[in-house]
Amino acid sequence: MPTPSSFYYLRQGKPNIRKEGGYWQAQTVKAILQNEVYIGHMVQNKTGNVSYKVHKQVDKPESEWIRVEGTHEPLVSMEVWELVRTLEKQNTRSRTQANGETALFAGLLRCMDCGSLMRCYHDGRRRKDGSRSTYRSYACGRYASGGKTVCTAHIMNQRVLVEVVLTDIRAKAELAKRDPDSLIERVRTQRRAATAGEIKRAQTTLTALEKRLAELSKLTQAIYEDKVMGHIPEAVCVQLMNQYEAERADKLEQRAHLSGELEAYQQETDDVQQWMRLIREYTKLEELDRPTLLRLIKRIEVGEKKVEDGCTVRDIKIHYNFVGYIEA
Repeated sequence: MPTPSSFYYLRQGKPNIRKEGGYWQAQTVKAILQNEVYIGHMVQNKTGNVSYKVHKQVDKPESEWIRVEGTHEPLVSMEVWELVRTLEKQNTRSRTQANGETALFAGLLRCMDCGSLMRCYHDGRRRKDGSRSTYRSYACGRYASGGKTVCTAHIMNQRVLVEVVLTDIRAKAELAKRDPDSLIERVRTQRRAATAGEIKRAQTTLTALEKRLAELSKLTQAIYEDKVMGHIPEAVCVQLMNQYEAERADKLEQRAHLSGELEAYQQETDDVQQWMRLIREYTKLEELDRPTLLRLIKRIEVGEKKVEDGCTVRDIKIHYNFVGYIEA
């Protein structure tokens, strides 16, 4: 697709004097992928004046926006839109390496034991033929900072990790094509097992919050009636009212958070179907690059090496976007 300026000159039948090379600017693409107009929604009331006296424009909180969905044909698919939102939530930013590149797995690798991000190390020494070494490895970030008193190294060779991830992606993609029903059932079963406890905890807490909110409403009404009847001084009434209102605001915030969690748990069907459509594209993936990693994977947990039956083994868990970890 031509850039806006290229399209303009094309319509005019003139050569593009800006000589942009036909590439879209990164900030332009970012702005498009953050604007709901491009997914078919109209959003208004995002800004306003400070007051009727002060006409300075300020951003309004999202709760005051006016959003009307499906007003026109979208230019960006919901799959791409949701994928961008997912990537925004991930901590995938990383400092560039000495050679100016960003490590392939930067922000995606975590130590399975302490949960810290893993750091990338590369050997920049020259070989006998004069070429630079391309060896890269990752190690537990907490170990790198505090030594073996806080964690162990968890050193992981990038070349080996690439093969592990490629093999897993291709296997999941092949199964998604060959036996989709089996894979969907496996994903759903594992997700239910993983979230059952969290759902029960959230529902129990939500029930307790609803009960307490009802109690606070009754207490507030009773305090007000006691003040009107002269049973308690006004100062005591104000103190208690402020106390109850502060607790009520806190409980309402907790309720909103828990309701959001429960709603997220209930998005299972849409998430699984979206992941199935995505993973099917990679049955013949030959090379692993960073855009593909960010599109498919949320995080990878790397365990420490251990010896079992005379063989050195380690656990590696790949958590995919939308569905999480899927056991082999």
